[in-house]
Amino acid sequence: MSIARNSLDAWKQALDHADTGPLAEMLAEKFFFENTECEQENKESVLAWTVAGGFTIGDWVVYHEDESTICGTHSMTPEEGPALSIMYFADFEVNKCVFWKVHSHLPK
Repeated sequence: MSIARNSLDAWKQALDHADTGPLAEMLAEKFFFENTECEQENKESVLAWTVAGGFTIGDWVVYHEDESTICGTHSMTPEEGPALSIMYFADFEVNKCVFWKVHSHLPK
């Protein structure tokens, strides 16, 4: 079982199908998300914008994975505008994600 693949699948399920069940289960109550601008959001806020959609993710690449940390890249394709390349980093405690950081850029 790949914690990285399962985590990315949970994000995709929420974004593409407005099904936040797997994502909500994966995220710890004390979870926070940090975007490229270092703005932070809590679990409730993240679940709200995933249901709103507006973009999808795919093309997973996992660079590192162990029981407490994952790191890699994925694509982010908005309904309008250019696709972005996203670097993600996440920390897990007792099988729950407590932190997810992304850094986005336009691929060359």
